[in-house]
Order: sequence, then structure tokens, then C-alpha cells
Amino acid sequence: MKEIKYVITDPLGMHARPAGMLVKAVAPYASKITVTAPTGTADARRLMALMKLAAKQGMELTVTV
Repeated sequence: MKEIKYVITDPLGMHARPAGMLVKAVAPYASKITVTAPTGTADARRLMALMKLAAKQGMELTVTV
């Protein structure tokens, strides 16, 4: 299992456009990919699940593959 930590730098947080880009980026891979924020955990293949995290600027996300 691989973990990557990332701090949101965009003043708008993780809104629809970057979340959609993430969903598209992980689509070709068969691995289970999750994103964990202080507000919860989401499957990286589900746009609405990522949006529900409500990741704001300065929050640390952990991407687990």
C-alpha cells in the first residue's frame, strides 16, 4: 500500500474541476484508491464522494493506493 500526503493550496479548496480531474486520472487503474481528509474518506473514483469531503485550503489529504 502506498500513501501520498498533499496539502490543498487552492484558495477555493477541492472544488468540482480538480475533483473531476482526479477521477479521470485514477480511472485507468484497477487498484483501490481512497482519499482521506479530516472530514472523512472517499473513493477517488466517485466525484460526489470527493466533493462531500469539502476539502478546504490548508487541509491535508492522504491518498492511499
